[in-house]
Amino acid sequence: MKNEEVRITGNGAKGLSSTPLITLYTFTMSPYAQKVHCYLQYKGLPFRCFYINPLRLKKDLPVGTQVPALTVGDQSKTDSSAIGLWLDELFPDHARLLPKDPAQKEEVLKIDQWVTHRLIPGNFRFYPGVGFTPRRVLNGWRLGQILHKTSHGGIPLTLQVMWPLILSQLGFLKDMVEMSDQHVPLKQANTTLREEFLAHLGDGPFLGGMTQPSLADLSAYPHFVTPYVGGFRGAEGILEYPEIVAWLQRVRGFLNDTPPLMPAVALKREFPGDQKNTSTIRVLSV
Repeated sequence: MKNEEVRITGNGAKGLSSTPLITLYTFTMSPYAQKVHCYLQYKGLPFRCFYINPLRLKKDLPVGTQVPALTVGDQSKTDSSAIGLWLDELFPDHARLLPKDPAQKEEVLKIDQWVTHRLIPGNFRFYPGVGFTPRRVLNGWRLGQILHKTSHGGIPLTLQVMWPLILSQLGFLKDMVEMSDQHVPLKQANTTLREEFLAHLGDGPFLGGMTQPSLADLSAYPHFVTPYVGGFRGAEGILEYPEIVAWLQRVRGFLNDTPPLMPAVALKREFPGDQKNTSTIRVLSV
């Protein structure tokens, strides 16, 4: 990809040029990279995405061995939550991810930890999960298709077909599933996560009772949106929760969708709640 300058105005970042290039190194469906993608959109920072090819992970990454990695000018950082704090330090004149009030900041960080240790592992168990049930195999194939369409250089057809098997062997995926409520039936565990989310939302309008989106909202947002718009089996269940759909619509209103969270070539459905007759969409059984 051609290295082009992207102008960022109104920032007081010490040590940065007035036109730092911001690049997010990502996989389309990486839950941690999606968090950073939303941070950048919310702060209104122009950036580009470099969609890593899983076959050239170490070669393509500027630092470390995992996504996300973010470069701002000649500086780089990994770890999604740490990147969020870093962006507030670098660009204090742009929309803040964390409140200045210490009590509110603590609440936001607590919810972000819930996203990291509860919501994301639960999503890994659900999309695509482990084993070889029809739903999990179909979701594995869908993920392979998305990676091929969006990653730099694509992946061979044979690997796309084998992607459900490849996923089942990944240590990272197994670790995520280990963190989830494996002792609870899958459908019940998914329901519990959504109820926990609603408890964090409370009377809203945003997580933790905040009046503006924060790092917590932007951390949780993509994990409801991208499985749905990406066409994953089972994601239709989000339509059973009008409070969550309404929250997604509110958060979206604060995001500059350039570049989009889900590239157009990977889209299968409209945004949750945009359909005229959502009640007619069948919710697939688990």
